[in-house]
Amino acid sequence: MPKRWVIVRIWACCLLGALSVKAPVACGSSENITVDLVRLLPQQPHTNEDLSIEVVGRVPQDALLQDPMQIGIDARVLFCRRVGDCMPVFHLNTTLCEALMDSGKECSGLKPGQTFSLSRTWHLPLLMVRGTYTLLLQFHRIHPEVAKARDAHPYEYYSNVINSQFYRPAGDVMSCYTLHEEVLASRQINILRDFRDAIIAFLIAASSSRAIGSHFPVWSRGILPQISGFLFIGILVGPYCANLVSQMHITIIGGMINKVSLAFIAGAAGAEIFLPELQGLLKPMALQVLLICTATVTFCATGIFFLESSQLLSVTSVSMQPNLMAKASISLLMGALMTARSPASAIAIIAELKCGDTKAGSMAIGITVLSDIAVLVLFELCSQLVRATSSGEDLGPYVLLGVFFELGISILMGYATGQLMRLALPPRLEADCQYDMCTKKGEEKAHRPQKSQIGSVLLGFLLIFILYAVFCVAEGCSDWTGGKLCLEPLLVCTVAACVCGHDELRREGLLEALAAWTPLVLLPFFTLAGASLQLSSLSQVLPAALCLVVLRALGVAAGSAGAGALSRLFLPQSHTSKETVQYTWLTLLAQAGVTLGLVLEVQHTFKGAWTQPFATLIISVVVINQLIGPVCCRLGLQKILAAEEQEEEDIEMGSCSPSSPSSDGSLTTPRSNRFHLAPKQTDRAGTQSVVYVQHPPLADGLVKKLNQF
Repeated sequence: MPKRWVIVRIWACCLLGALSVKAPVACGSSENITVDLVRLLPQQPHTNEDLSIEVVGRVPQDALLQDPMQIGIDARVLFCRRVGDCMPVFHLNTTLCEALMDSGKECSGLKPGQTFSLSRTWHLPLLMVRGTYTLLLQFHRIHPEVAKARDAHPYEYYSNVINSQFYRPAGDVMSCYTLHEEVLASRQINILRDFRDAIIAFLIAASSSRAIGSHFPVWSRGILPQISGFLFIGILVGPYCANLVSQMHITIIGGMINKVSLAFIAGAAGAEIFLPELQGLLKPMALQVLLICTATVTFCATGIFFLESSQLLSVTSVSMQPNLMAKASISLLMGALMTARSPASAIAIIAELKCGDTKAGSMAIGITVLSDIAVLVLFELCSQLVRATSSGEDLGPYVLLGVFFELGISILMGYATGQLMRLALPPRLEADCQYDMCTKKGEEKAHRPQKSQIGSVLLGFLLIFILYAVFCVAEGCSDWTGGKLCLEPLLVCTVAACVCGHDELRREGLLEALAAWTPLVLLPFFTLAGASLQLSSLSQVLPAALCLVVLRALGVAAGSAGAGALSRLFLPQSHTSKETVQYTWLTLLAQAGVTLGLVLEVQHTFKGAWTQPFATLIISVVVINQLIGPVCCRLGLQKILAAEEQEEEDIEMGSCSPSSPSSDGSLTTPRSNRFHLAPKQTDRAGTQSVVYVQHPPLADGLVKKLNQF
């Protein structure tokens, strides 16, 4: 892969995002001929330049000797105005033998396991229509006797957005693949026009999303969060419906929006991790992550393996494996990917409910961040197991050492970035610190001198720029080192904000700056996420995807409930409530960014035919979880917060004695006897930050905290 991070191309890469070799999407079953990948040179096609296409395929190991003279190739290029609305613009019908000779290869029999490559170059005209083009590639038998059997054994196409069956060639179809790519402008004036159109379309979509999505909690009587409205409007304006935000628009500005948003969201999650406030929650968080990951991998891997082995469910990526060990390793890899969470959804719901300073909000953020670290380790271990079972590579201790080495480098890079963020943030004035020390406990700080909102916005912009820059650098390390060093951009940004947030003189400024930008970042991110959802993949693997979603939910529920029960028994200082045990799992179902990135890594690392149906299944699961996860997260947090508020009201009314029986019959101590709310110099603007420490009962009750956002 050419190095993209030279100075001349930094602007283009930041603007358009990183594009790489693509695996074609199967639009039907494959028999005797399989296409693994399609290479484009250049990687992003532009008008008025040459485009070289290389198709890399192979004959499966269990197939017979294939005669290229008897295999036809039907290649069509279609221009798609929107998903499912395509027009053919180019057609090539030839034999595999002729295609091999045109590529400079010898036309000879293809043995089982043998690979082949076909290449061809075209010149894209300057005045061609810019937009999304689809390559439809079909291999078929052209022998007369085989062609007569076409009606007896019709080829079954998958449900496909371009209606591949309408372009079925003569003869017996062996395999079918599609590849979608955008052709962009080459002239500067047209580049600016396309960029202008993309920005205007997305601004209109985001404005509509903001206006309508904000009413979803009211219309749904508190069930649906705002981000569900953002996702819904994104789907409506996206390529699958109105096409206001087309696939080309997503290609032009989507990469930049996603990187900025992910860097910010990771930073916001890291800023919420403040160890002095989490002293009593670290052990319950670690226990939650441990049991949830174990239960999720066990439920998902065992369930998929059993359902596929007993032929109760068709899981193509598992059934394509040659032996039981390979099938088990693929199932474990699926289970490992199911342990990832969605920090973006958690941040958005917590911000909407204003519960970032509560115990429930801290637990949700902490478990989500720790889970995204754990999934990296599990993914590397399961990936190496897949290599060992599929290609015979050794499963040695160096794999785990390599994972921890990369995580360590990512943490060090995040620490250095955190120091840079500290330099960008001015420390709190001494007068403010003295004011906080003199302020009575529980007293409202309405007379605190307020900082300029414009100053917070400017500081937030500077912090986002730093996080975005380090995100791009961490992501580009894999290209610079030829894949030898792969850093985790999300972990780097999380550690950076966490390190900066532990500076008590700068924590308040950090939280204010991030709070000023939270709605401005989450709105376009989730609107773009809705427009980018691959809804067409759901129809292919819907039964398997639903089963995997249910298995994942069962694993999360079992692990979370088990961890909560153990915390109540063995960690009494955490004061885990019954509602926390029952509803915490609902806050952990959303799934997004990290999973999609790991799916792409699977496609790049493994070249087998199973990677495409594997990616389709996992992406479908992510789509479903992204739709239902925020709703469940809101419901779970509302249940836990309602129980906490009721307990506080009971305490204030004096209805709770120092040791009163709980609903389950056990003796519990009121929260006022458990914790002392100690104001610190890290107070957020206009609020009081608290630390939970053992202390005698307070006479004046609890001080209610407001959220950062």
